[in-house]
Parts: sequence; C-alpha cells; structure tokens
Amino acid sequence: MKVAAADRHSAFRPNQHNRVLARLSLVVAALGFVVGFARPALAGPKQATTILVLVYNYAEVPHAILTAAEREAFRILGAAGVRVLWVDCLEKFPAIESKEHCQRGWTPQTPGLRLVSGHVTSMYEDRELGFAAIPVLATVNYERIAFWYGRNDAPDVLPVMLGCAFAHELGHLLLRDPGHSTIGIMQPHLGNEQMRQALTGRLRFTSQQAKLIREHALTLHTYRQESPRLGSGSPGG
Repeated sequence: MKVAAADRHSAFRPNQHNRVLARLSLVVAALGFVVGFARPALAGPKQATTILVLVYNYAEVPHAILTAAEREAFRILGAAGVRVLWVDCLEKFPAIESKEHCQRGWTPQTPGLRLVSGHVTSMYEDRELGFAAIPVLATVNYERIAFWYGRNDAPDVLPVMLGCAFAHELGHLLLRDPGHSTIGIMQPHLGNEQMRQALTGRLRFTSQQAKLIREHALTLHTYRQESPRLGSGSPGG
C-alpha cells in the first residue's frame, strides 16, 4: 500500500555510521542490557489505558523473538500509560475473539502492526526500518532490523531493537504525528547512544508525548467500547 506524502517522514532508520564500529558498540551495549534488565523498570502511570493492536507477521519472525519484541514495546508504551493487547492475525488457530477482531481489520480504533521483509515500496530508502500510515497501520521491516542488530554473540539485542521499532511506529499512530523529536524513542535515527539507552531501558517517550498518547489512547478505548463492531480495515495490506 502507499503512504500519504505527509507520513513519509515517519520512517525509522539507523544512523549512517561505520558498520564495524556499530557492531563493536553492540557488544558493549549488550553488557549494559544485562545490567539494565537486572533493575526494575521505572514506574509508569498507575492507570493505563488498554488498546488493541492487530499483528500481521508476514515476515515470519520467530515466535520467541516476536514475543520478546512485543514485551519490550509493551514496556515502553506502558511507561507512557498505555497497555497494549497484541492480537496475532496470522495465527493458525486463533481464539474466537481474536478472529473477530482480525476479520474486521485494522481501523483508527484498532491499529495494525505489519512485519515485512525486503523492499515494500520504492519511496522508502534501503536503510529505513519502518514507517507509519497514520492513523491505522504501522509497518516494520524485520529483515533490515535483523541485518543491523541480529548478531550471534549478542542475541538479546535484536528483540529489544525490534520492540523499539514497534513502539516508535505505534507512537506515530497514537500521536497522530509523522514528525520526530530530538530525544527519546521518537528520534528518527538509532546511533550508538540510542542503542545504549534502548538496551538499558532508558529509550522512552518524553513526558509531553506520553501525555498526548494517553489522551488519544483513552479516546480510542472509549470509542471502541461504545462501537465494538464499527468499520472494517484492509488486512491484506
């Protein structure tokens, strides 16, 4: 599918730094990841609003990696006050409720997260890791993320960075904004410092972004509760 011109700047990409240096930094960052996970995450808002996200794993991401990435995105969005319920729409034997949500497809109230491989459309550069079609669909290129962060000697890095990509693109949908920020999870580039922050649990939404996300998530939640069978999306992409 094509993305409106206003959304083209919502792409997420790694910094264009020397690949060898980037890989060496991952070893150091992976050590920080272990230390970071030994500490409890900073507490987010006590009252979290629940949203549904329909997941389309077209890239066939291994279950363990996908689950870990969802857990990381859940943590990042949870710190902003949003509780994500992931609904696997390509599961062979989905629960009845999940099947109903998937049949209705993605909507502004129930956004989709599409995992793809390779080239999706020529308007995006090879280095970009994902993009958002506001307000209904977040796309993440698993193949490119695995290329940059899937190293045998740092296996825990990939799911964390994949989860950051999930949170980043869903952030565009929840903020209703294709733009980026100079700090936090909504930065357009991932350099060494951003990787270190991610691997120690410190790459998050800013307080202002979290406030806007909570407000919009509450609107989506209320609308979905009042109109649970409203509308249909386009699950074919």
